[in-house]
Amino acid sequence: MEQVFYWLWDTSHGHGLDLVVILFFLCLSIALYSRLQKHIDLLVQDAPTALILVEEKSGKLLLSNKNAMQLLGIRRVGKSFMFPDSVSRDFLMSTVGLFAGEGFKCFPIEWKVSKNNRIKVEISGRRTVYRGRIVWLLYLSSHQASHTEMLREIESLSVVRSALDNLTELVFIKNNDAELISTNKAFERFWGERRQEGCADIKGVVKGRANKRRWTTDTEGRSCLLETYQNILISSSGEKIGTIGISHDVTDWHNIQKNLCDEMERRRDTEVALAQRDTILQNILESSPDAIGIFNENMVYQACNKPFVKALGISDINELIGKRLQELIPHEVYRRLSETDQKVLYEGKSLRYIDQLVDSKGSFTWYDVVKSPFRDPASGTNGVLIMARDVSERYLAAQKLEEANQELARLSLVDSLTQIGNRRYFDEQLATLWPLHTREHQPLTIMLCDIDYFKGFNDHYGHQAGDDALVKVAESFRSVLNRSSDCVARYGGEEFAFILPNSTAKGAYQVAEVIHQKVRQLKLEHKASKVCSILTVSIGIASLTPEPSDSSEDTVALADTALYQAKASGRNQTCVHHTSKN
Repeated sequence: MEQVFYWLWDTSHGHGLDLVVILFFLCLSIALYSRLQKHIDLLVQDAPTALILVEEKSGKLLLSNKNAMQLLGIRRVGKSFMFPDSVSRDFLMSTVGLFAGEGFKCFPIEWKVSKNNRIKVEISGRRTVYRGRIVWLLYLSSHQASHTEMLREIESLSVVRSALDNLTELVFIKNNDAELISTNKAFERFWGERRQEGCADIKGVVKGRANKRRWTTDTEGRSCLLETYQNILISSSGEKIGTIGISHDVTDWHNIQKNLCDEMERRRDTEVALAQRDTILQNILESSPDAIGIFNENMVYQACNKPFVKALGISDINELIGKRLQELIPHEVYRRLSETDQKVLYEGKSLRYIDQLVDSKGSFTWYDVVKSPFRDPASGTNGVLIMARDVSERYLAAQKLEEANQELARLSLVDSLTQIGNRRYFDEQLATLWPLHTREHQPLTIMLCDIDYFKGFNDHYGHQAGDDALVKVAESFRSVLNRSSDCVARYGGEEFAFILPNSTAKGAYQVAEVIHQKVRQLKLEHKASKVCSILTVSIGIASLTPEPSDSSEDTVALADTALYQAKASGRNQTCVHHTSKN
């Protein structure tokens, strides 16, 4: 021991002093590391935005501040933090895994706060070390709609506005503060200066859906019975954004029902009154535009009108009177209709529903059907009264609105001049194909093509001739692409972009040569060109087999660099970027 002690502290060796210094710096490092971890804890908790710490290896949520818990639906159980049940660790880690390096900024994702509630958020993050583990420090904020999204929403709203104004029903919309924010033309025509009366809330609408009938007068002073339905409006993310009310005039409908009930009561008095009522009933059946039919407890029809038999595909009223419906219509149709007939007849409860019928020509008609039980006072037998109103106009309007929205969505991806894809279509196709090729390790090629000296072409021949040239060039590009998976889009101005899935640089170069040939065959005169007497193009190619560390934006930039090189080398040629991996 004395020798060891002497060896440590002997001034000629100095090993004891070295050991003390090492121990001192080790303790200092541990203290600094502990203070660093506490600093990270305080940074997360005090951050003004939503901030979470996720372990990179397992995807486990290690730490979350209150802003993140409120925005993302994160809950705390003891000392642990839990994602919402609708968000898996794999989802978050696969999103973060798309980015290489130490961090990324402002990547939009859709976050499922709950099963029925989704929000758009923008996520930024960077790698760091927390308590000895490699973690992602993630910042999340509510997504702010872009200018393009706002324009698309405005266009969609204009279509909805036009559809609402073409409806005959009276429609109004309120916000969450019960303030009237929109009405259609039918509402304004009917109510005029009495708008507040027309949009009065119905008791119970706060629970979802409510309806009410009320008597009022129109602008001409005519007494009308309005049936109003009010629904809560729910956004795509599940939030309440207001209420909508739809009213229609049911005066005639009400009068028909009232007259029928009155006639049935009068039959209790005398046979004369019964005969008079039958006459009135027949008049009502003949004059009513709605389909009306009555059958007894034996399912035998006692009365009906022409709209009723027409809806069922029966040619004449007399074919149905005194017979059962099952004897005259196909079994499949009868089985569907008889389910509600039996329910009303034996349970004694009225039913109201929307039914759809198809005629022999394949055309659809929608009916608002009411089936009500009644008791014949003359015979003492039970029966069912059926009344059906044609509401096809309302449903066709909704169908046309859907078709208009689909067409609008299609047009938003098409360049209006050349009728090929636009920049948005290119970006969406690239966003779809990139992860697919990354996963399957398949080559992907991007080509950017620019018409040579096109500004001079426009200045010399005029913009109309320039537009015509763009259309012809786009058509020649489309004729070159033989595979349905290939994509060509107008990238902007005179610049076009191609995506060639499962294609190498060599294959893309062959396609580029065909493009040059097709453009030359157009023989479009170009006196303002400094390279040729006819219109020509320059092409840049970037090709690679995507890896998780690569990005589609960088590849587009490589193709753009190759295009710049083709221009710098004299134009009317193709240049392949030297870093292309295949």
